[in-house]
Amino acid sequence: MLSFFKLNSVHAAVDLTAFGSVLDPIIVNIVYPAVALLFGVAILYFVWGVLQLVFHGDDSDARKKGQMTILYGSIGIFIMVSAWGIIYLISNTVKGI
Repeated sequence: MLSFFKLNSVHAAVDLTAFGSVLDPIIVNIVYPAVALLFGVAILYFVWGVLQLVFHGDDSDARKKGQMTILYGSIGIFIMVSAWGIIYLISNTVKGI
């Protein structure tokens, strides 16, 4: 009964290098600078937490706030490094290197 509904499959050849040449300027001109900017913001946030901890070490509330800022800055740095690696991996896979 299924032979009545025989579907022909169509396979398209995908040229990844052509797709990579279209995608490469977008990654280089938009994505890399955006990730670098967010990485810089995460580092500044981390440093701000360290400065809070150093200059307000005698106040327990300020110290706790500084520790949380350092934690969030560290998480942001980790996320940006991971994003950079994933983007690099995808970029090189699509370019066919």
